[in-house]
Amino acid sequence: MITILNCPQPDCDASWDSLSEGDNAYTRFCSSCFKKVLLAKDEKTKEDYIQSGVLVAAPCSNL
Repeated sequence: MITILNCPQPDCDASWDSLSEGDNAYTRFCSSCFKKVLLAKDEKTKEDYIQSGVLVAAPCSNL
């Protein structure tokens, strides 16, 4: 399962599958907060994305 890690919206359901399709396989769009969400496949990428201030999703079992 892929979940959103750092969404500021209290009503976010935190599910990657519930987001609108994005530009490629690693991006989706949240219609609740109107922001792009990036998929992180490893710990380094996850931390880099979070530090840059974007919304990040990651597989629960991997990160």
